[in-house]
Amino acid sequence: MKTRKGLLKAYLKIIILILLIIATIYGIYKVASNSYSKEEFETIKTDLLLIQAQTEVIAQKVEIKEKDAKYIGTQVKEKSEDEKIQNLINNKVIDLESKDSNLYCLNNEDLKQLGLEDIQTKDYYIVDYKKNDVIYVDGIQNQDGNIVYKLSEME
Repeated sequence: MKTRKGLLKAYLKIIILILLIIATIYGIYKVASNSYSKEEFETIKTDLLLIQAQTEVIAQKVEIKEKDAKYIGTQVKEKSEDEKIQNLINNKVIDLESKDSNLYCLNNEDLKQLGLEDIQTKDYYIVDYKKNDVIYVDGIQNQDGNIVYKLSEME
């Protein structure tokens, strides 16, 4: 009888030890995955800040009508049928009819033209030259769990 109780206690200890190991591994995984998301968020935010700085200069040059100054990129209206543009419209991130916006898409070639060859995108970014805001078309989850698109929402 005593050996059965001893064996049962040993099994119980082994099971508890295994559960503790699993809980520890899971906890490490959660911390590692959260820090990666935060790192990705900060990288995207930094890229958007760099784009914002360069496009603000362009907007000011166009506004004062500096010689040969023009907006860089493709007007969003020209890509209005694009799936990502439609998603942004449906989520009320952009409004193509608004007079308060001047939206342009920036692809990798446009980023090079802005002197931002270190920033790469698989699709494009959208810049609002009037509001001086930049939009990440894929959106990213912030620390509160919400999907944000605009640099102005990434505080």
